[in-house]
Amino acid sequence: MPVTTIKSEDQFKEVLSKPGFKGIEFVAPWEEACKAITPKWKQLAENDRWKEIEFYRVDICDQQEVAMTAGVKSAPVFQFYSGEAKVKELHTSTASELERTVGAVLAGH
Repeated sequence: MPVTTIKSEDQFKEVLSKPGFKGIEFVAPWEEACKAITPKWKQLAENDRWKEIEFYRVDICDQQEVAMTAGVKSAPVFQFYSGEAKVKELHTSTASELERTVGAVLAGH
């Protein structure tokens, strides 16, 4: 499943209102750490092992309101939700830590 870009505050709220697991990558496209980790996020999204999670992306430069609503002040940040409840937040640019966290989110629920 591809990564879906969230392009508005309304879309962000709609995504959170849906049942199930969601992972949201908050990025600043110019940030080197974001450039380094984004390919791993895309790879996870396309792997059937993680098909229970819907993968999203927010450009915090273009969607400042969404970033503020989510409490994100820097990037990269990954937030994981079960329904509307945030179950995990991760500040990393390390691919292995990101993959471990995705696995832990699924295993914990």
